[in-house]
Amino acid sequence: MSIIFGLLREGGVVVSEPDMKRLAAATERYSTGPASICLAGNLGMGFQPYQSHERSAAEPGLFRDTHGNIIAFDGRLDNYRELQTLLGLPSEAYPDSRIVLAAFFRWGAACFSRLVGDWAFALWSVKDSGLYLARDHAGARTLYFRQQRGALLWSTYLDTFECCDWPSSMSDDYAACYLTGTPIRDLTPSKGVRSVLPGHYLIFRDGELSQHSHWDPVVRKTIRCKDDTEYEEQLFALFRQSVERRTEPGEPVLAQLSGGMDSTAIVCMSDYIRRSTNPEAPILDTVSFYDDSEASLNERPYFSITEAKRGKVGTHIDISFSQRTFEPHDSVDGAYLFPGADSFAIDQERRLYDRIWHKGYRSILSGIGGDEVLGGVPVAYPELADYLVSGNMRALLRQSIAWCLIDRTPLIHQLYETARYTIGLYAPSKSTSIPVPPWIPAAVRRRAQDLNGARADLSGRWGIAPHSLANAETWWNIMETLPHLSPQILFRPEYRYPFLDKDLVTYLFSIPPEQLLRPGRRRSLMRRALRHIMPTEILERPRKAYQLRAPLVALMQAHTKVERAFADSLLADSGLIDASQFRIALNNAARGDSRWRQALFKTIAFELWLKSMTQSKSKVLNDPMFTNRSTAFGRPTSSASQAAVSA
Repeated sequence: MSIIFGLLREGGVVVSEPDMKRLAAATERYSTGPASICLAGNLGMGFQPYQSHERSAAEPGLFRDTHGNIIAFDGRLDNYRELQTLLGLPSEAYPDSRIVLAAFFRWGAACFSRLVGDWAFALWSVKDSGLYLARDHAGARTLYFRQQRGALLWSTYLDTFECCDWPSSMSDDYAACYLTGTPIRDLTPSKGVRSVLPGHYLIFRDGELSQHSHWDPVVRKTIRCKDDTEYEEQLFALFRQSVERRTEPGEPVLAQLSGGMDSTAIVCMSDYIRRSTNPEAPILDTVSFYDDSEASLNERPYFSITEAKRGKVGTHIDISFSQRTFEPHDSVDGAYLFPGADSFAIDQERRLYDRIWHKGYRSILSGIGGDEVLGGVPVAYPELADYLVSGNMRALLRQSIAWCLIDRTPLIHQLYETARYTIGLYAPSKSTSIPVPPWIPAAVRRRAQDLNGARADLSGRWGIAPHSLANAETWWNIMETLPHLSPQILFRPEYRYPFLDKDLVTYLFSIPPEQLLRPGRRRSLMRRALRHIMPTEILERPRKAYQLRAPLVALMQAHTKVERAFADSLLADSGLIDASQFRIALNNAARGDSRWRQALFKTIAFELWLKSMTQSKSKVLNDPMFTNRSTAFGRPTSSASQAAVSA
């Protein structure tokens, strides 16, 4: 994805060209062309291109209209033709940035809800002297900001904030949420740096920041079709449209292909689209990651079925858990700015780059989100809660019995749990429902609970169907799992998520839940709608297994190494964990206790990340060049950095 960055200072302090060049130097390695910069007194805006689709080649990145409004745009508008018609713009190719600026001039901030696609932008409005930072409904593009010292700094990547002279330290709020497993939302590991939330925009005016929503995952209107066939046809059409949007002409696109339904559906739909018009048309290349350390986790037999069907074998890469080193990453190649990587992570990046990425791919199709929005989780409560709230007792009993027959659950237990679930949707408890590991101190638990309690908005829930509230909760959970949120070091591909398409998600969140999930038949609508283009073996395969044994075995084998890493724990020194309780849990895991397995791995990952970041900053401080750097932002301008400056 293209990189947008900028600086807005208060008090009439002018932003200079050297200021912007220093910011550009932090991320130039991830762009596909020279940077462009626009200066306007106390405002500086920058753009570094990452051309990945045909329309992006015509994108100037920075555009200033005749009124003085300025926009830095990253992404892709899928409804650009419709917008051009509404705005009366010429039919010839118009860059997306110009369309957005024209829409803003016509409708103001209300235009953001009209935009369909994957995008993020910074927009300066002369009329109200305000800066707007906005992200699309699914946050497919990242955008971070920090307000400090009378200025607002923003960027696509956290790297920009690490390069400046504003001291960066760990965010205790982020650490508390990460270690307790509670939602992160707009927090980042860097103190003071926040993320613009998906589906939201910020306005910075007169030194004040305000946050607003332009898209809501809570859908209040239910779509009812005349029969199952109509639901199926609509899903097929919208899914086809979503895949077409994300595989349009441009740089080569690489598709992830696991043995699951989501990635397989994307690849098969792409093949169907291309071969419908030309049986000999070239089809997408794929990459498949596998772990055959456990038979239940081995995806190779399943993605091989799809490869055989399409007549094309992709690249296969072993990602078995046994390769984890449980040692801090050496930051010689750069620092991971989010926790989760160990010293083997950079080797995995090199392997991926050496085998496939050097071939010119710039985008990856990911199946993330399909399981959640299409009924992959076999839980009946949202549907049953709808019947309970609407007073449809006959349907409640009928469907409860149907679900009870699947797993022999007593009817009274099913009804009780449905009632408890419904109450939780409309009046959630102030305390987190996520079990917190015993090595997390009480103060850290309270901090995480307070942060998430402050985010809970109970207003307006009454009158909304339970399944709509459940969809909204699911949506925000998806928003924290997207792979582009933890970027790589050596290269940063643009991720595209067909199952998170705005039109598709709005439809899926608007139809009755019993269409998506039925007793004993998860993903009912998806199986019915895509049965003609997907292998039956994939459509009918059991639910994919979760990793259980392999991670635990790896942790057992690395027990001594992990103990040594926590002998001088930075987390313990910061008061974020109780070292003695952690050692007890670690020893229990070494004896086969899997109760806190995921929490242990998160804590280990955070400790390794802290050690890696500490080593990285120590190297910078000991660098003789560091003391000679300009004090404006603390990083020299690269000789390779080129900038076009407009007054």
